[in-house]
Amino acid sequence: MLSQNEALPESGRLNGRSGAAKTKFNRGKLDDLLGFQLRLAYIAISRHFAVALSQINLTQKQTAVLWLIGSNAGVSQIKLAIELGMDRASMMSIIDRLEERGLIVRARSPLDGRRQELSLTAKGRTTLAQCKTAIARHERWIAARFTKGQLSELKRSCSAQKITCTAQKIPDIADFA
Repeated sequence: MLSQNEALPESGRLNGRSGAAKTKFNRGKLDDLLGFQLRLAYIAISRHFAVALSQINLTQKQTAVLWLIGSNAGVSQIKLAIELGMDRASMMSIIDRLEERGLIVRARSPLDGRRQELSLTAKGRTTLAQCKTAIARHERWIAARFTKGQLSELKRSCSAQKITCTAQKIPDIADFA
């Protein structure tokens, strides 16, 4: 993984020697593409998130699932999968890991015996509180890169243009026409 101050020279090899000249990598017209810029921002934010939560040892998806269960006690795995745009098998894997760590419990729904309701354990609530503290620091790190006006506009734009990909609706090539 590259640090912010390292660059890949044209040979593609990392120049790790301190004080050595660094070669700027030519991306051609990629820098003009919004999708490319969003991807680079996503990578930087994801890496920072991973470091921010490294002591808690949860992934972004696990953290999101824990947060949503905390906010929606009794929610089903299927509802979580739909909300996060995940398939059922991947959601089951996440739920299994959170349950193995003692962060959540599954219980049969008293209304529908086929449905399992998910809730946080005491350990899950403590872990979620730790996650929220780490995420608040992470969010401040992101926000520090923008002026208040830019941040407000970015949030407004993202909210207005939400691109959703749920388990029921996977984008089709026609969606991009």
